[in-house]
Amino acid sequence: MSFNMRASVSKAPPKRLINHETIEATKARLEKSAASKAWTKIGVKHHYGVCVPLFGLKSKNSCGVGEYLDLLLLVDFCTKIGFDVIQMLPLNDTNTDNSPFSPMSAFTLHPSYISLTQLPHFEKSTSEMKDLISDLQSLNSEPRVDWKKIRAQKTKFLRMYFELPESKALLKTAEFQDFLKKNEYWIESHALFNCLKTKNSMKSWEDWPETKEVDEEKEEAKTDSIIKTDAYARLVQENKEDIAFFQLCQYFCFQQLKKVSDYGLSKGVFLKGDIPFLCSKDSADVWTHRDLFQTQASAGAPPDLMNKDGQDWGLPLYNWPNMEKDDYKWWRERCKTASNFFSLYRVDHIVGFFRVWAVPKGRKPSEGRYEPGDKNQWIPQGEKVLRVMLESTDMLPIGEDLGTVPNEVRLCLQGLGVCGTKVLRWERNWERKEEGQPFIPIEDYNADSMSTVSTHDCETIPLWWIQKSDEAKAFCRFKHWSYKVESHAPPSSIDTSGPGGKLIGKSVPLENMEDILRDSHNSASLFHVNLLSEYLALVPPTQESKGLVYWNPLLERINMPGTVQDTNWSYRMLPTLEDIRDNEELAGSISKTKGPATKVTRQREAKKERLYVREPSKLPDKLRVYPGKPYPLGASWDGAGVNFAVFSEHGSRAILCLFDSALSTKETHQIEMPEYDDFVFHCYLPDVRPGQLYGFRMDGPWDPLNGHRFNVNKVLLDPYAKTIGRNVTWDDSLFPYSIDDHGYDKDLIQNMDDNAAFCPLGAVIDSAFTWGNDAPPNVPWHNTVIYEAHVKSLTFNHPEIPEHVRGTYSALCFEPIIKHLKKIGVTAIELLPIHHHVDEKFLIDKGLKNFWGYNTLAFFAPDIGFTSSSDPLGAINEFKTMVRVLHSHGIEVILDVVYNHTAEGNHFGPVFNFKGFDNTAYYKVVEGDERFYFDYTGCGNSLNVRHPRVLQLIMDSLRYWITEMHVDGFRFDLASTLARTFYEVDKLGAFFDIIHQDPIISKVKLIAEPWDLGDGGYQVGNFPVLWTEWNGRFRDDVRGFWNGKGTNLADLATRITGSSDLYSIDSGRSAVASINFITCHDGFNLRDLVTYNEKHNEANGENNCDGNNENASWNHGAEGETDDKGIKEFRWRQRANMIATLFLSLGVPMLLGGDELSMTQGGNNNTYCQDNDITHFNWKNTEDSDHQDFLDFVEKMISIRHTQKVLQRRRHFQGRTRKGVKDITWYLPDGREPHSNDWHNPGEQCLGYIMDGNAINEVSERGTRIVGDTLLILINGSFNNVEFKIPPHASHMPWSLILSSDRSLNNEKMGHLWQSSDLFHMKDHSVSILQLYSPKHRALK
Repeated sequence: MSFNMRASVSKAPPKRLINHETIEATKARLEKSAASKAWTKIGVKHHYGVCVPLFGLKSKNSCGVGEYLDLLLLVDFCTKIGFDVIQMLPLNDTNTDNSPFSPMSAFTLHPSYISLTQLPHFEKSTSEMKDLISDLQSLNSEPRVDWKKIRAQKTKFLRMYFELPESKALLKTAEFQDFLKKNEYWIESHALFNCLKTKNSMKSWEDWPETKEVDEEKEEAKTDSIIKTDAYARLVQENKEDIAFFQLCQYFCFQQLKKVSDYGLSKGVFLKGDIPFLCSKDSADVWTHRDLFQTQASAGAPPDLMNKDGQDWGLPLYNWPNMEKDDYKWWRERCKTASNFFSLYRVDHIVGFFRVWAVPKGRKPSEGRYEPGDKNQWIPQGEKVLRVMLESTDMLPIGEDLGTVPNEVRLCLQGLGVCGTKVLRWERNWERKEEGQPFIPIEDYNADSMSTVSTHDCETIPLWWIQKSDEAKAFCRFKHWSYKVESHAPPSSIDTSGPGGKLIGKSVPLENMEDILRDSHNSASLFHVNLLSEYLALVPPTQESKGLVYWNPLLERINMPGTVQDTNWSYRMLPTLEDIRDNEELAGSISKTKGPATKVTRQREAKKERLYVREPSKLPDKLRVYPGKPYPLGASWDGAGVNFAVFSEHGSRAILCLFDSALSTKETHQIEMPEYDDFVFHCYLPDVRPGQLYGFRMDGPWDPLNGHRFNVNKVLLDPYAKTIGRNVTWDDSLFPYSIDDHGYDKDLIQNMDDNAAFCPLGAVIDSAFTWGNDAPPNVPWHNTVIYEAHVKSLTFNHPEIPEHVRGTYSALCFEPIIKHLKKIGVTAIELLPIHHHVDEKFLIDKGLKNFWGYNTLAFFAPDIGFTSSSDPLGAINEFKTMVRVLHSHGIEVILDVVYNHTAEGNHFGPVFNFKGFDNTAYYKVVEGDERFYFDYTGCGNSLNVRHPRVLQLIMDSLRYWITEMHVDGFRFDLASTLARTFYEVDKLGAFFDIIHQDPIISKVKLIAEPWDLGDGGYQVGNFPVLWTEWNGRFRDDVRGFWNGKGTNLADLATRITGSSDLYSIDSGRSAVASINFITCHDGFNLRDLVTYNEKHNEANGENNCDGNNENASWNHGAEGETDDKGIKEFRWRQRANMIATLFLSLGVPMLLGGDELSMTQGGNNNTYCQDNDITHFNWKNTEDSDHQDFLDFVEKMISIRHTQKVLQRRRHFQGRTRKGVKDITWYLPDGREPHSNDWHNPGEQCLGYIMDGNAINEVSERGTRIVGDTLLILINGSFNNVEFKIPPHASHMPWSLILSSDRSLNNEKMGHLWQSSDLFHMKDHSVSILQLYSPKHRALK
């Protein structure tokens, strides 16, 4: 790549297409792009339109083919229905070729489209001319364009018109001369080419004697163009009359099309043209500018699945170096000419600007190669040319980027602000063959694109529905439709014997047609443009009505690629434009398609769920059924078959249901489970294999008043399902009661609707996995640094992770994530819930989702929303791989688990599994009023932990995640709920007894969130031994101190020293029982904690009523972000203060992921439903120097934590002297030790303390005494700068600064030594860490 080319291209584009952004974000991005002029002109908003081949239009004045001024009527129609785009196939002159994509010139317009009856002085036409008009207009009734007759008759008319005196006079007018001047780059040469082409009987210009003549003179004169030769000038003079005729025809073409353009703009309707990428070799452009083309090779396509030999299109390549020499003048003029009429234009084969398959002359297509040969030049070349086109005009290009297009090309187009194209029926995950190549939800389209349901090269939807029934059926499965063909008997006047006779009267059902168009209108694309014929199909023909389309759908097809037949490029619509404009039924039908997308589609888009369409081995019609065993519960593959076992204490009958695929609407096999032991139904099926999708139906009493909600009409998910084979699709049938009844007692009325098409399904797994030498890191608590993060938040925006992997378990294995975690010193990552969960219906209806995942559906299954695998079994292996990779880097995996409630809600909630298997066994129901549930969680229900089978479920789940998935610990959400035996919280409840005696669970890290929403639920400090706790008191007191909320020195000191008031030695606990944190997923993150006084949760759709109102936050002088440098520095210092306090405190520090990157959530303190940039990490934040400084500070602070033994104490400080040295000594700024009244004095906000490394009084794992450095910590929480008197130390050694939240000290005082009694200047609200200088430090220095 040359230096100049490097200089001309833009910065590297992002590595994934941007989607799921707000219209405001899209507007801001596009208006800053290279296409900003165009976007400013047309507006960044949703545009709707129709696409037409001009030849296919028909008005009462048309002469056998659509004409330029017919478009005026189409503008009126678009205005009526609220559309603002009219797209047309290429309008260039094709001479004798019917295809609009084979132009004789890239500049000239087709004279056959001239509206003859609207020409100036038409009334002067001779009788012969009028007869021609009558003859042409008689062709309007024909279903196809007779191109041969049209061209001959129209040319004859125009020749006769040219001979009229009034026409000759037009040649001398100022308007005509101005037209010639504006188009002088091409008008004369292309006119001459046309004349010579006709004179030479339409032969190729390579065979003309005139070509030989001009070429010889060009060589002799050594000029760079044939236009500069005398021979060319002679030819112009010799053909002066024919050239004038050609120029006048072009003048009328331009004049009429410009009239349409101006009229459209006055009505708010934009014309969209079509610019083919390549030119015909036999064109005026190549003849005139041979230096701009490579005629020794032609463009084509490489061998592929469609054509094993490749393709040679016979079209010349561009000579890009020569084009660059005159600054791409040919392209600039071409765009400038088109901009006379168009505000937008389609660029056919836009990938060709970047690279094209070049077939050398005389070679086979398979012997070609891509040009440029160097892939590194593709993007620079394409970007450079497209930038030229964008600079030349204010037209917006919309690329035809269908088929195989390198991802880098799509990214480059998006970076330039150039739209791509989405054809609904082709937007599928083609690489996911094992899933049936599922359709991509319309919500996932990127905004800078155009959605359409079909193109000029494919079948219309009615024809596709019949001829491509396999594709249509796949679409029906995606939409949860039943495939059917609408059929109507045609009237006897319709001939059914010709081509396509069997298709006559058959079509797509009208409601499906409307829905498909509705989807195209509701996609995330900004442009929604469909063939006009697709809309006309909304008014089909019947026995009573002619309709707006032909009985034979084959007649609606425009072109059939790969074929040469008269029906190609000759389509003519059935009604006139006047009929279309005045048809109220059509307008009403189109209006309906602009409504919201259908229910199922909307749900699937909102959930963005992966539908697994795994093809299991074909099951025999009759399955062998053996008794099986009651244990283990769930589905267990033993290498020869599968054992199924499910618990129900009160159920009367269990039916195992097997499904063929995730798209199945009904089970294929029902097996009544024959055995029932210990309240467990069980059977063994030797014919079933891993991957099989399954569920259960449970029969029993429907008696809600007594807590029983059995309903055999509901397929239930196995409580022990190890993976999810199909996710939930919300539907009324998922509720056990009649959803239509809105009364208070509606849950008492049984819902008999079958839910098999919408329920979640489990999949049988094979647990085999190669763990290799994986071993748990077993990091001791006192060396642990926890990093709380969400799988998707952490990885979704990382630019160095492949797009298809972001937001998944696999993404956590990538080097950039591992490197970041290790660099900042993380030893354990605590993941927000990864048990498979359900997004609540009320969130889906608002376009949101349960992003945090605290709504568990399956306690054994990893959430398939976090897997990049296309196989339900792959989710398990992907999770295991993540654990293995993290372990290999010494990082433990802790899971946030939610065993306190389930996704089934209260008595008005849905039924997915537990409620249908045995409601009173699984849930805590109100004694004496079993219809209702105890709710200690705010989520509608609480699991009945006192029931032995529920305890077994939880213990089995924990053991499974430890033994099978190799996780290292758990954080128990709302753990107080698990300790409730009946009403009160009992820390010696059965749950804890079982944990303590379990040889597997008791050995991993156990973290409690020690509160719930019930009375007496706040249990910080009250959990038993083996447990650590999220220390809410630490969070509140540290926030309170730094944000001025009333924390005194005594409370601060207690938290810093390990919260001995909560975790005392008398209770068998120590400092490491305290999980210290300032922020967590729930509440403000660190940056927002110092930026907002109030919550700002409007995005959650609850009028800012959700989330905690008390946050102990402080905005430091301005609510929200500010440019005030003083406030920004104050906030930076305060964040550093809290990070320093966190990592200087005894206990186990937990950092909220993203705080180190200075993430903001915009003041939202309850982001549970925000799957967007509010929660996704912004990895570009550190491009800001302040944010990079903060990341550096966090890294240094954690490094100090890891290297300083006094910060890794397991036991609390005693304040005792060991060999004359106290383990901790406290000081006030004046150098004295504080008295009792100082500790509680609200005016005292400055404190220092020495932690002596010679008084740790602990031993290492090998029994050796631990000795570390001695640290002096100085804390100033006041609003005043303080001169702190350096306290004495028995060693008489000086102190050196190792880190301060006051950045000026880190820059100016690093390396400075302070002696006893020296004054240390402390800025207000700051922390400084000093280390006792020793001979060891001197040697290191």
